[in-house]
Amino acid sequence: MIVPMKKLHVIVQKKDIVPALSSLRDLGIVHVEHQEELSGYQLEERREEVAMLKEVLEIFTRFERKLPAPQKEISDWTDVVTDIQKLYAEIGHDQESVTQREIQIRQWEPWGDFDPKDIEALAARGIYVQLCEVPAGKETVVPKGVILEKIHLASGTYKCLAICREKVELPWETITPPALGLDQMKKMQTEDQAKILRAEGRIAELRCYSGAFQKILVERENVLRFEEVEKGMRAAEELALLKGYCPIDACEVIAAKAKQEQWGILFEDPSEEDSVPTLLRNPRWVEMIKPVFSIINVLPGYREVDISPVFLIFFSVFFGILIGDAAYGSVFLILTMIFHNKLKYKVKDAAPFILMYILSASAITWGVLTGTFLGTVLLGAKLKPVVAWLTQSKNVQLLCFTIGAAHLILAHLWRCVRRWPGSGAWAELGWVWILWISYGLVKSMIILGQADMAVILDALKGMVPGAVLIVYDIARGPKSQIPVGIVLLLFSIISAFTDIVSYVRLFAVGLAGTAVADAFNQMALSIGFNNVVSGIFTSLILVVGHAFNIVLCGFGVLVHGLRLNVLEFSGHLGLEWTGFQYEPFKKINQSSS
Repeated sequence: MIVPMKKLHVIVQKKDIVPALSSLRDLGIVHVEHQEELSGYQLEERREEVAMLKEVLEIFTRFERKLPAPQKEISDWTDVVTDIQKLYAEIGHDQESVTQREIQIRQWEPWGDFDPKDIEALAARGIYVQLCEVPAGKETVVPKGVILEKIHLASGTYKCLAICREKVELPWETITPPALGLDQMKKMQTEDQAKILRAEGRIAELRCYSGAFQKILVERENVLRFEEVEKGMRAAEELALLKGYCPIDACEVIAAKAKQEQWGILFEDPSEEDSVPTLLRNPRWVEMIKPVFSIINVLPGYREVDISPVFLIFFSVFFGILIGDAAYGSVFLILTMIFHNKLKYKVKDAAPFILMYILSASAITWGVLTGTFLGTVLLGAKLKPVVAWLTQSKNVQLLCFTIGAAHLILAHLWRCVRRWPGSGAWAELGWVWILWISYGLVKSMIILGQADMAVILDALKGMVPGAVLIVYDIARGPKSQIPVGIVLLLFSIISAFTDIVSYVRLFAVGLAGTAVADAFNQMALSIGFNNVVSGIFTSLILVVGHAFNIVLCGFGVLVHGLRLNVLEFSGHLGLEWTGFQYEPFKKINQSSS
């Protein structure tokens, strides 16, 4: 659920700003809303310090494969950080030079080593040398006074030297000599590569300060945030005002602290104009869906609804159908168990692992029900489906449409409950009716193949009661909006039908995953296990093919499983995901940074 918030105003004397903010930070429950522009030299300096430290720690992560460095403390860190940044910039510059020069070396190796200055020296003495590329067969037709020396033949083209006593226009493509000779380029290449190794070695040595830099970063971030809150307060004469938001159940704690510290304090209900942060607080079994919201970076607005329980239930079902294979689900399960066991002491929040256990179980369940284990070809004769009804395409399509209709109808019922008995409640019941009739039309047209006009007209007639409820609600609004509302209603009815149809993607993507699995199975079985070599090739095809298919299925879940919740369901619910995270003003510690 979305935790109710209170708008908070704290008034303190200017001389007490620092101790007051320290006390508020210790409480760690007030989301601060800045009232003044966060600008100024001091803040910019703090931000630069934080950016420098983050950059250096990011650089250190690229050297983690080297031997661990014993950690040391450091007093004056700025010079060391600057040195690391310079070294890393030099590495980048030198690597770019090495890459570009490597291209030049490959380009000029067929010509052999020569000093381009010798060409200029010969020209000063009246001997002109030009580099040119001559198609094989054309080298016999040489202009008068020109000596053609062939250097190298590749892809039907000669690389040649054209030598003459005066400048002439050659009938072939001429090449501008390089600035340096091949041997010079190779020497510079060796020197730059040695410089890169020295710089990398120096950075690797300085990793002994990574722990110290991490501590300093946390301290600098705390200073930056404190000064931002101080700068964002509104001041007038001898008083300063801090504005923020806090959970309604935290008001007593703040009020007690205000009384103790002698602050002026005011709690208000947020107005419609206020930009209120969103704090989600759910039972533990629902909290596990939070990592998914974090990955796709969505959050309901404060005045919207939290769909976490519904999202979790339907996403788990979608995952099972989209993956659709008991073996693939088992792979996810085993990998989750391995990583959970390996990281259980490093990761405090086990929600991602628990979520993956549930999703894996869903995929395994669907695979068992349909008899899909590494596709249907490899073990189809031995593993029979538990529910044979699910092996028929039409039946699975019908199930997907049923899930879709239930999903969308639930959205409108939920919306109706939220609006009841006010404006829009009857319209939501009308949409429930229209979706139900649309579901029947989808079954008739796609499952039963009755796509004639009579069926469509009957469905449209059946939608009339629902449309009447919606029009009734439209008519209660501004009269000028009635024509527009009716036109939009017609498009929305079409959209309701297509939204139910869109749930067929569950069937289509699941079927595609099984088809790809069976394609690799048939490819492997065509080679067989007749001998050691064929057995190795067959095993390799099976492992690589199914690993590739698992990745594809994972992408299918990210695209389609999330879409049906975030777009289709949320759209019918009127959820726009306009929220931003509740971030209380508190001290950052190293473990949470």
